[in-house]
Amino acid sequence: MLESTRVLGAMVKMDIIGRKARKEYGYGNKKHDVKTSREKIYHLMKQLTRDMIKGASMEISIKGEENLPKQGPALYVANHSSIFDTVLLVNTIKEPCIFIGKKEVAKMPLINKWFDALGCIYIDREDKRQSLECILKGISELKSGQSIILFPEGTRTMGDEMKPFKEGSFRLATKTGVPIVPIAFRHTDKVFEEYKRVKKTKVQMNIGPIIETKHLDKEGQQKLPKQVEECVKGLLQELIEQEK
Repeated sequence: MLESTRVLGAMVKMDIIGRKARKEYGYGNKKHDVKTSREKIYHLMKQLTRDMIKGASMEISIKGEENLPKQGPALYVANHSSIFDTVLLVNTIKEPCIFIGKKEVAKMPLINKWFDALGCIYIDREDKRQSLECILKGISELKSGQSIILFPEGTRTMGDEMKPFKEGSFRLATKTGVPIVPIAFRHTDKVFEEYKRVKKTKVQMNIGPIIETKHLDKEGQQKLPKQVEECVKGLLQELIEQEK
């Protein structure tokens, strides 16, 4: 219970501290260019994630950190079992990234304010036209030099299972040629989702070698979603074996 109180306290504290910055640098504020705004907001989000990790008493084991690209743009692709996946990604990736998330994230208290300020993209998978518009917007962001974080399962999956990756989202890579950074998480669902309260947990993160997409032929592009899915599954399996 103490961890839950600490995490909530960190989120409320940063919400209050960040109000002025979100108003000043939030996405869409024409007083600053997008790059400057996102750098400022992302820096504050990193501070928030550090406080949340400390409050949750999380022990973090990261494998493959050397595989993170030195500069973007890149498409970070990960399995998804917890809101704390987002926390760990922001804490680990140095360059400012935006997320493509399901529309429900836009209604999550406290978190949505930061995502809005960062200019994240909310997708409604039941609306094909809106989904396509989101993918096109993501392609435009990548072409402008902006890195993106994507959870292609489309929803959270508890435990060591993974849902099939949604193929359409990989047009973000095939239409831009940006490299894909595959990432696997394990035990993040035990931090909160499994017990419905924040619980001290040892979580694992495995970052795989970059998957290049720049010179893929048509067949390679068609195989890419399954290739990345199998890669993330392999990274997850490495974490499972590591714990045996």
